[in-house]
Amino acid sequence: MRRLVAAGAFVVVLILLVVLVKGCVSGQREQALKDYNRNVRTLVDQSRTEVARPLFQALSGASGQQQQTLQDTLNQLRLVADEELKRAQGLSAPGSAKEAQNDFVLSMSLRRDGVRKIADLIGQAVGRSAASSTAVNQIAGQMRAFDAADVVYSQRVAPLLLNALRANGIAASYDGTAGESVTPQSNFLANIGWINPAFVAQQLGAATASSTTTRNGTPAPGLHGHQIDSVSVGGTTLDPSGSNTIPASSASSFRVTFTNGGQNDETNVKVDVEVTANGRTVRGQRVVPSTRAGAQTSADVPLSGPPPTGGPATIRVTVQPVPGERSTANNTQTFNALFT
Repeated sequence: MRRLVAAGAFVVVLILLVVLVKGCVSGQREQALKDYNRNVRTLVDQSRTEVARPLFQALSGASGQQQQTLQDTLNQLRLVADEELKRAQGLSAPGSAKEAQNDFVLSMSLRRDGVRKIADLIGQAVGRSAASSTAVNQIAGQMRAFDAADVVYSQRVAPLLLNALRANGIAASYDGTAGESVTPQSNFLANIGWINPAFVAQQLGAATASSTTTRNGTPAPGLHGHQIDSVSVGGTTLDPSGSNTIPASSASSFRVTFTNGGQNDETNVKVDVEVTANGRTVRGQRVVPSTRAGAQTSADVPLSGPPPTGGPATIRVTVQPVPGERSTANNTQTFNALFT
């Protein structure tokens, strides 16, 4: 009897140990899943607030910023996106969440790559060169990568995480009303309009010039282009062959008068003003919605800041070429000036 009692006690202890160990393993697995879900949720929130929000704020206000300031902002956001991707790659995902982890890294990679490429393109997009239109189109293409990242998260990561939690006996929901809260959407690209190149150009203040076109999209036959007629500041017309003394207080905006000397109407015509003195350049741009063939147009171009004073300045005014324009000799005028 004593032996039977001892054997029974041993079996009971063994069963309790098995149950205890199993409970500990189960508890550790459940805690690991909860921790992983919370880490994902934190990274998603940080990606929105630390990268997406400042990124689109910077792009939307691009026309009112110095190009170098905009470039520095995007370079900094690229570093933040790099760091967040590394953190995502370093997450410890339990076995039941491995598939969700792979898709989460993909989503974060698409974001990081998009920010990196936009930072590389922004100088061309807001610049005053023929490459501007191409860069704007490429930036719009990166917006599709952001949209894809959001789709991967909402259609793969979130459902896989929710199922993994529930399969391990953990109450979970998208709205947080049942136990663990799983973030259902990432919403990095808050406005789908950014995938449209025209919208990107408008937001950047880099509307691309266009001409009357044929059915296949090429510029219509005939002459295209503009010539500058005059530039004035505060009601005084500038002299391109002499020196111009200009009160700094009246130089916040330049009036540029130019003529469409071609045989076709043009749209989204960019007019640029650059004032350089003492190693500092202040810029301004105005996009004229349309010009009519043979007609004269005036555009008031505001500077992004006060003109530099204290020394000789150079004013460079340019009506950017439009598609099909072959001769650009009359598109630019340069003036010597002194702001007082």
